[in-house]
Amino acid sequence: MRKIIFILSLFFASLAQAEIKEEPLVLLFDSLRTCEKDSLKSELSQKIHNQLGEILQNPESFRYPFDKLVNLGKIYSDDKKVRIYTWSYPYTDRTNGYGGFIQTLIKDKVVTTPLIIAQEAYRPNQQGRINASNWYGSLYYNLFLVKNRKEKYYVALGWSGYNAASDFKVIETITLDGKGNASLGKMVFEKRGKNDSRIVLEYGAEAKIALSYDPSAKRIIFDHLSPIEPGYKDLRVYYGPDFTYDAYNLKKGIWSLEENIDARNSR
Repeated sequence: MRKIIFILSLFFASLAQAEIKEEPLVLLFDSLRTCEKDSLKSELSQKIHNQLGEILQNPESFRYPFDKLVNLGKIYSDDKKVRIYTWSYPYTDRTNGYGGFIQTLIKDKVVTTPLIIAQEAYRPNQQGRINASNWYGSLYYNLFLVKNRKEKYYVALGWSGYNAASDFKVIETITLDGKGNASLGKMVFEKRGKNDSRIVLEYGAEAKIALSYDPSAKRIIFDHLSPIEPGYKDLRVYYGPDFTYDAYNLKKGIWSLEENIDARNSR
């Protein structure tokens, strides 16, 4: 009897996954990649958003690999309770458009939150909470849970192509309410007595910087950014890595800045 139940469960699981059709999305992503008109790119991204949003209403989508969608970013949190999907596309002025969703697993229910850019992508402030309906746009590549007593939240690391002159990387916090709905920003980053909701590292578009998480040490490590000349102190487009490293260390749910660390054993 148990064997029959097991076979039936596999059958229904495979049937549910068979209902998830990737091919139309593959074609849309291919068109988005090769399209040259900005207005058409926005339309194609909206079609991707609509079709993917429908698919993500299927609870089986949370575990579905979406292997054919190579241009769609897909990351799980380290506790496997949250999944983020993001994509981007360039405009002719070298800014970028973005799309995304956050999926949350609450018991046996999957809640999907669309990430929506109200007008255009922007560089977020380091303070304040951001609703999912006023997202700034980013490609998230790491996601992990932070727990402190009864409180918990997630931290996401991401990259954004800001404009023709500069990019930024972001250390973002994601808080979920009891229904699984997501909001961005939490005052948990401490730097010289000042608290921030997120950390934004803006730098020249030609530069490359590292931003990673070391789970064994519970710290976020990144390149220290400096201007190429002292006279460019207030112009982030002239900032880049100076071959030193900083870190945010976790203690009791708060991330405290430590500058000029030895990162040789942590990267």
